[in-house]
Amino acid sequence: MSPPTDEPTTNSDTRIDGPTSTSGPNGRTDSTGSTSESVRRILDTYLPTASVESNWWYWIAAVPALLVVSLGFGVSAFFLALLGVGLDIAGFMGLASAGFGLLFFLVASLLALASLVVAVLFPVAIYVDARAVEVADLGWNPDPVLYFLGAVFAVVATNFVLSVPLSVYYLYKRHEAIGRP
Repeated sequence: MSPPTDEPTTNSDTRIDGPTSTSGPNGRTDSTGSTSESVRRILDTYLPTASVESNWWYWIAAVPALLVVSLGFGVSAFFLALLGVGLDIAGFMGLASAGFGLLFFLVASLLALASLVVAVLFPVAIYVDARAVEVADLGWNPDPVLYFLGAVFAVVATNFVLSVPLSVYYLYKRHEAIGRP
């Protein structure tokens, strides 16, 4: 280490051998030691491969479908709660509210289980499908690692807030390239 000085320093972090440029699938150039390639090698080891004709995109489409079902459930639960209160006031002595409450709990539990399954499979599905589209060379070359990391972030950090726009955008671009979602 050199002694401290008052002169400004520059951080010139250079490798001795420098980055080696290699041509990846579809003519992409990546550094051999890049983080994206490291993540890609790990994911390729543990995740299945698929073709464009596979049905992995169903799990991507499940994200907006789950939102629609959840919103429909929320609205219907609200009106069922109002109906239960109205029936209880009319003389059912709490039986209607208890019945609707049990129904709400059961349906909410099923939706929570479905959300958990989608939360786990959405990043996997978007990676497997994006890799299949990339390998097929159909004019659109999605970066599977970027989509995977975006899906993980959308599910974990934003609790599905960004998952719906990400999945809809991916399915739209996939539709443009392939002709079906």
